[in-house]
Amino acid sequence: MPRLAQPAGSEDAEEPVGLLGSLVKTAILRYLRTNPGVPIRPICDALQLGASTVQPRLNELEAAGLIISDPPYDEAHPRRGIWVRYRVNDEAVTDLYLRLGIAIGEF
Repeated sequence: MPRLAQPAGSEDAEEPVGLLGSLVKTAILRYLRTNPGVPIRPICDALQLGASTVQPRLNELEAAGLIISDPPYDEAHPRRGIWVRYRVNDEAVTDLYLRLGIAIGEF
């Protein structure tokens, strides 16, 4: 089985690239930066994608701490029937941006 190529010295870039290694996740963050506090439907409409594509990426971004949901995710209390609103965690995104910049030699 082929293994993933990992160039020497790329260890610092693996996490930031992995977190944003999707055009959908990047588009969600871009949309939420200018439209904080919205539920999933406006995000889907703006990106012209279905909820089955957007929701898993929202979950990944939330688990990574890059977005914040209201109400927050709680495994013990599912959010079924509740309108969840999302916004960008600016501090976490800035940190990710800086780590990626360091990894590619920008800073």
